[in-house]
Amino acid sequence: MSLKKQAVLGAKWTGLSMGVIAALQFGQVAVLARFLSPSEFGLMGMLQVVVGFAQSFADMGITNAIIHRQCATREELSSLYWLNVFAGFATFALVVLSIPLIIAIFHEPRLKTLVMWVALSFVTTPFGQQFQTLLQKELRFRSLAITETTGVALGVVVSIIAAFHHAGVYALIWGVLTNNITQSAMLVAIGWREWSPALHFRRDDLRGYLSFGAYQMGERSLNYFNQRFDQLLVGSFLGTEALGYYSLAYNIVIQPVIRINPILTRVAFPVFARVQDNTERLQKGYTKLISMLSLINFPLLIGLAAIAPSFVPVAFGDHWTKSVVLIQILAFVGLVRCQMNPIGAALYARGRADLGFKWTLFQTLLLIPCLYLGAKYFGVIGMSLVLLGVQCLFVVLSYLWLLRPVIGPFAARYFGASAPALGAGAIAGVLVSGVVRFVTGAGGGAFSSLVAGIVVGVVSYMCICLLCFREQIREMWEIARGRIV
Repeated sequence: MSLKKQAVLGAKWTGLSMGVIAALQFGQVAVLARFLSPSEFGLMGMLQVVVGFAQSFADMGITNAIIHRQCATREELSSLYWLNVFAGFATFALVVLSIPLIIAIFHEPRLKTLVMWVALSFVTTPFGQQFQTLLQKELRFRSLAITETTGVALGVVVSIIAAFHHAGVYALIWGVLTNNITQSAMLVAIGWREWSPALHFRRDDLRGYLSFGAYQMGERSLNYFNQRFDQLLVGSFLGTEALGYYSLAYNIVIQPVIRINPILTRVAFPVFARVQDNTERLQKGYTKLISMLSLINFPLLIGLAAIAPSFVPVAFGDHWTKSVVLIQILAFVGLVRCQMNPIGAALYARGRADLGFKWTLFQTLLLIPCLYLGAKYFGVIGMSLVLLGVQCLFVVLSYLWLLRPVIGPFAARYFGASAPALGAGAIAGVLVSGVVRFVTGAGGGAFSSLVAGIVVGVVSYMCICLLCFREQIREMWEIARGRIV
């Protein structure tokens, strides 16, 4: 099977998986929002900050190194596997030992027991993590789709059942653990059959992997810190309730980055790695990647901002309306991040994890004081606006400092790839906002204005796409059908 066909089939299976997972998790949040308070969502937001940051260290940064290096011996993979397992147990121990510090940062003593529970994921995840990487490297996304969808589905079921039985924040925690354990068990069942690691460990096998992994681990931890530092500030300065509203808004808006983008970026990374020495093919592939992602993401996020006043009370209840303004601001933060998100695929394909680390360090040094001042003096809304402004600056600087040095100058193609989708999404967004306001002003309820806004948004954007983006739509349709484009 050709590389192009493998990539198309990979995108098809990843898209199917991400679509199902997004629907399941949205349903989970919609149900749990009826049973859990903003304070309980805020507690989970605090846990996500802690656990997500620790996950940056859990695999020693070596998973992407395995994909970048096209040839790896069984002995090397065995040594890397056991290193990964050891790192998982070490991370668990460090998180547990850090509980007093975590409580001091958030001023929340209830975190003591909760952190113990969620830290168990570091013990189970490493056993299947390398097998997940190898499946991605070989573009076997059907197996990955089945594994991930099954894990999320079981996790959603467990969390909803627990919520019905008044488990509170533990409903979210038990759902996460069920998901992790299920995926690890399925990956182990596949991996030990095909890439069974030997009882072998040698330091020499780690050469080249650890240097790449060190930069990757540093970049990943800093990048996660950048993405969650806003929640840390809200939780520390404003408390669990404010963090609950912010976390709900953040988790809704971030879905395109974590669900839609990987449909193409997870496939693009191993594909880029195979053609890493061909600059022209990298530029062409990257430009097409940005164009497709923007056509999908931009209208979703702009439309979400437009319908937020109706969407929030219908989906989550009237007691969540304080999240509306936050969703509208963070939607544009998400739009900017969608533009920058694929950069990692190009950097890692060329083996430039070092450059990614330096860039993320620069982001961190700029973000920390800006967000701190925004949260302290202007509250959660002011901090969100500051975050949006800084992210816009990063779009320009990321091209100058990352993309141009790694895959050559292509500024016109890079920025031009997303401009049409931005214009089309803006037109549709204005129409949706006008319809929502009209229906609401005419006495229609939130549900009526939501339905009217969605219909107008979908129809208007589809008409614009059919008139202006026929070729791109045809390519995405062929990918969805699993055919070569």
